[in-house]
Amino acid sequence: MAEANAAAPAPALSRALVELTGGLSAHVAADGRFLFIAEASLRLLEYSREYIDHATLFELTGIEDVPLLQDAFSAAQTLGPQQCTVRLLRGLTDRVWMRLRIAQYTPRIGGTSGAGATFIVHGEDITAFKENEARLSDLAVRDAVTGLGNRQYIQQCIVETIQHAREGGPNFAVALLDLDGFKKVNDSLGHDVGDQLLRDAGQRLIAQIRETDMAARMGGDEFVLVLPGCDNEQALGGIMKRLLSAVQQPFQVGDQLLHLTTSIGVSFYPQHGDSAGLLIKHADAAMYCAKDRGRNGLFVYTDDLGDLHRKAFSLESAMFEAIHNGEFSLHYQPICDPMSLDVKGVEALMRWHPALGPVSPAEFIPLAEANGLINLLGGWALRAACMQLARWDRTRLDGLYMSVNVSAQQFHHPSFPSLVWQAIADSGVEGHRLVLEITESVLMRDPEQANLVLRELQTLGVRFAVDDFGAGYSSLGYLKRFPLSALKIDRSFVKDMPTSPNDRTIVTAVLGLARELGLSSVAEGVETEEQRQMLIDRGCHSIQGWLVSKALPAGELEAAFASGRLNVDTGH
Repeated sequence: MAEANAAAPAPALSRALVELTGGLSAHVAADGRFLFIAEASLRLLEYSREYIDHATLFELTGIEDVPLLQDAFSAAQTLGPQQCTVRLLRGLTDRVWMRLRIAQYTPRIGGTSGAGATFIVHGEDITAFKENEARLSDLAVRDAVTGLGNRQYIQQCIVETIQHAREGGPNFAVALLDLDGFKKVNDSLGHDVGDQLLRDAGQRLIAQIRETDMAARMGGDEFVLVLPGCDNEQALGGIMKRLLSAVQQPFQVGDQLLHLTTSIGVSFYPQHGDSAGLLIKHADAAMYCAKDRGRNGLFVYTDDLGDLHRKAFSLESAMFEAIHNGEFSLHYQPICDPMSLDVKGVEALMRWHPALGPVSPAEFIPLAEANGLINLLGGWALRAACMQLARWDRTRLDGLYMSVNVSAQQFHHPSFPSLVWQAIADSGVEGHRLVLEITESVLMRDPEQANLVLRELQTLGVRFAVDDFGAGYSSLGYLKRFPLSALKIDRSFVKDMPTSPNDRTIVTAVLGLARELGLSSVAEGVETEEQRQMLIDRGCHSIQGWLVSKALPAGELEAAFASGRLNVDTGH
């Protein structure tokens, strides 16, 4: 065939031009045999001329693209020049993307048709373009932080899995996972640590699921899994147990050893939805139920959850009216000397009593933070608490201090310092008798801005306590950086002190740290004499909890003092 190639109808000048074009230039018979192929084409495809003499263009085409190429040859005979994009085998082991232009070759004298037709084929190498296109397409559905799929990817996965199920494939589960405690890590240690934690968590999830399963990061610290064949809780159990266990193991990020858990919500197709939107929405609702039940667990969607969401919406709407109707009030929990149980101060806690019955702070506080009402409610609580302290000063309860919780939104609002100043000025109480409780994450979200706010309020005499200390992940360096006065030990450590050596060690360490830094210490959630004695033995300055008193309305608290059940600490 080499002789035939040499005799192919192409003048010397034409051949020279063909060699200069690069890509694929060939004269091909209807059955794909090469009548001529340029030397440049041989170099591109990495074949010898001897190999090409016994091969056809169809044999050099990826098997999945052969029908497309055959159709183009057929159409070229009746419709004129055609174009198609196929993958050609390069050197038997590689592939190159070619955009082919195919035209039937008709000699100047006579012509060919039918089985005797021949074709001029010119191909442009578009491999780089295709690879870049694939890369951009991949980026469009890939999460930049974790490398997993993104929201668009998982939604398309669910759409395709639904279609497959309708065609006889297996039903499936959608699982939405949220990392418990991630926000504290991100706020305390920064986004670089948070991003690494997300990457590590994503890899752990991938390692626990099957090859047929699909995973994506929805955004924030939420991940979604699509699990074909898992259409009931029993089928799901093994995978979920592995996922919960994998996340619970410590994460090593730099020199930090971090502990997280995950809350998982699950919906099943078709029981809980017949679209990607519904299945994700219902898995999300179930996940929040898992969080409400203590986190580090699994909850499967039920129809009752729809009612709960409607209730939450109604509750949120009712909050706006409740503020104007005066349905919110403050209760006060005593903060006492652990030995004498005499009361040093009180913590103001917000309560909501609508006409249909009380609503737990665990329900309305997150709603208020989500809809922005927390600034209004927080400002009211601060003023009301200072006014109550001023009223008590005119009775035998004078000398107490008032502790008020401050949310992250409230603390970082530009008007917060002036709001505190106004509450002190209007009530006439001394600034040092007001203690503002803030969490570690509030301080670490923007340390420079937080320090400015604290220093400004410190000029008024206001003191600051770190609430739920030990439950976050911030560096201990902030304790000496900010003008703090007290650490409040999280109730979760106090609760298990009698039975948990680890919790006893943590409480002991926190109390020692407070002493070394010249800070006072307050233990929350003290409910038993055993807990109280352990705290006394370890040098805790103050306690609060149901062992002494639950939070009471102002009138009931005054009655407890009047009856002698509670006494004011006159020596603090």
